[in-house]
Amino acid sequence: MRLDIDKNSLTIMGVQFENKQDFRIVWHSVSTNMFEGWQPTVKDVEHLKKKIMVLREKSYDEKEI
Repeated sequence: MRLDIDKNSLTIMGVQFENKQDFRIVWHSVSTNMFEGWQPTVKDVEHLKKKIMVLREKSYDEKEI
């Protein structure tokens, strides 16, 4: 399986990312696990994107405390 990425438009398997940091984190996570034989789906990429966004939001909330 080949991972469909577009560095210019920040997409992985058609999933659009809002910033380079999230794009690179998910790209690295997906590609690293593909070496182990995992075959990601679009839903997997969407899930990872949401997880990154939640973690970032949680991190911002903790800084406000």
